[in-house]
Amino acid sequence: MKLHPVLEQSLPTAFENASVLVAAINETFSLRETVAVVEKTCDPADLREFLILLHPEKTTPGCRETAEALVAESAGKTPVRIVYQTLPFAGGAYRSAFPEARGSHSVMISADLETPPELVSRMIALAKENPRRVVTASRWMKGGSFSGYNKVKQVCNAVFEKLMSAIFLTRLNDLTFGYRLFPTALLRAVAWKELRHPFFLETSVVPLRLGVPFVQIPANWKPRPEGESQNSFFANFRYFKTAIRVRFSRRSSLLLAK
Repeated sequence: MKLHPVLEQSLPTAFENASVLVAAINETFSLRETVAVVEKTCDPADLREFLILLHPEKTTPGCRETAEALVAESAGKTPVRIVYQTLPFAGGAYRSAFPEARGSHSVMISADLETPPELVSRMIALAKENPRRVVTASRWMKGGSFSGYNKVKQVCNAVFEKLMSAIFLTRLNDLTFGYRLFPTALLRAVAWKELRHPFFLETSVVPLRLGVPFVQIPANWKPRPEGESQNSFFANFRYFKTAIRVRFSRRSSLLLAK
């Protein structure tokens, strides 16, 4: 599908640096580890900033204290800033951060280590070669894997991913795994609708409908070492509504009005 004319004009022609958007709610040592691994494995010149996304009421005291410590410790290194979400739920956290990101590109990553932070350096390398593409992680492609994942959920996810790939006519095979690097201009151009976890599907299928090309890399998924997931199994059925809405929307309606 051809790139939408609005994006043809706004997407960057080169990678400058990345804002790393780290959503956190109840993580402490895994939040610290996420930031440390990204810093260790990336060229400092490639990192514009870390934005730690916190909920003003639901973030645990320990998580907030860890984030504040990371801000204090970032002097002389890649800056760390806290962004308190103004929209609810997981999708709302990232959406609240999009206007704050100052990098040419932005990485959506979680603080729970289920999104392996060592992949950020590879995402950046690919963004340098393909600055107008979305770089997305896949647990299902060759080289990717699941470890400790509920078997019933894994089978359901496999079926759903194949269905989504067929509906959106794409070879991407992990449309619900919300671990991606985007041109920041794309994130700001889209009229995002979702606030809960279907937002992660929205961040793949909306760019697909708009003709944005993707690069897919394998990811090895492991369960979080601390805290509890904020996504229930039955909440996953909301993904179908998101898929149908995006698939049958006019492309222009997926973008913010100018």
